[in-house]
Amino acid sequence: MSQSPADRPEVPRRPGDAAEPVRPSAPPRPGPLALCNLVLQRDARADLMAVVRGVMELTRFPRAEATYKMWEAHHNGRSVLFRTHRERAELYAELFADRGLTVSVEPA
Repeated sequence: MSQSPADRPEVPRRPGDAAEPVRPSAPPRPGPLALCNLVLQRDARADLMAVVRGVMELTRFPRAEATYKMWEAHHNGRSVLFRTHRERAELYAELFADRGLTVSVEPA
């Protein structure tokens, strides 16, 4: 019969032996991605319907929601379009900038 590890006698180690075997550590797991808000800014020079069309085409919001976001930005100076991960928000910021619309990425 074999003995359990607690019942086995201690084996003397030689001076050059390592005390504990080295185990490969697991790769570090990435933490949760940072969430950011994509915020539509008021732009007095932009045509209001062009803003609605841009929001509809880039975010796939229906016309009513895109119009609401446009008016909210027009009256309040800003409108939070949606919350997403930083990389995706930065991608949308570039797409909106290509259409001449002003958006910003803010931490959520």
